[in-house]
Amino acid sequence: MFDRATIVGVGLIGGSLGMALRARGVAREVVGVTRAEASIVSARAARAIDRGTVDPAAGVAGADLVVLAVPPDQVVPMARRVAPHLQPGALLTDVASVKAEIVESIEALLRPESGPAFVGGHPMAGNERQGVAAASPDLFEGTAYLMTPTPRTPRGSVERLAGLARALGAIPLEVEPAEHDRMVALVSHLPYLVAAALMGTAGAAGPAAGPSLLGATRVAGSPVAMWAQICRLNREPILDALRAFRKELERLETAIADGDRLDALLEAARRARLRLGGAPSKGPDKG
Repeated sequence: MFDRATIVGVGLIGGSLGMALRARGVAREVVGVTRAEASIVSARAARAIDRGTVDPAAGVAGADLVVLAVPPDQVVPMARRVAPHLQPGALLTDVASVKAEIVESIEALLRPESGPAFVGGHPMAGNERQGVAAASPDLFEGTAYLMTPTPRTPRGSVERLAGLARALGAIPLEVEPAEHDRMVALVSHLPYLVAAALMGTAGAAGPAAGPSLLGATRVAGSPVAMWAQICRLNREPILDALRAFRKELERLETAIADGDRLDALLEAARRARLRLGGAPSKGPDKG
């Protein structure tokens, strides 16, 4: 699908993407852009890239696919840095779990009718670890790959990203940027905060934890810096999600107190979970 794919940021998601691109023959060459030479050595040893550089401009030169796999608050600054060096027709995308502000800012940088095009992307995959050592070529298998085009986005570029998602074993899904942020606040950001709250609630009882608590709180072991960024960037949708969750807790509290509706509420939750199907998530849906 691509002659040269450049991944800026070869950590968990970027490293997994590079491994998948190489293992599945999706790109003839995978170039990694890292902050340190030592990271290039690690990424090559992990078979995540063919070669690497610490110079973003040099890294994106000649690439027909550029993926910004950097922390959310670095996506727009990095896009500004590499935009002048992107070749015409290149597909630029990212993997951040917050979209509205990122999409608006990057679209203002580019002129897709005469140069590269940007399509926001967010693979709903990850785990609680970090770095290329935690990466896997199968990380995206069976997961949703959210894409956030706007009326300005060329349809051909959207189809190219959808094709990439399918080649990774993922399921592409288009959603408007602001709606994306509302959705992931509920299905990704809220679960992380609930896990954090559960750990705070468990307190001294923690050592007695069994599979229920351990499974429900696994995402609380994720890097704090990344999640703090996400909470700041997606503040309002996350606050709305927390308010909705608080109402559900109040319904459960009332049902437990009077006993009349408890079975019905729990059964509704059970059926909703069964409708989701599949195995438990591979981890927090990082960006």
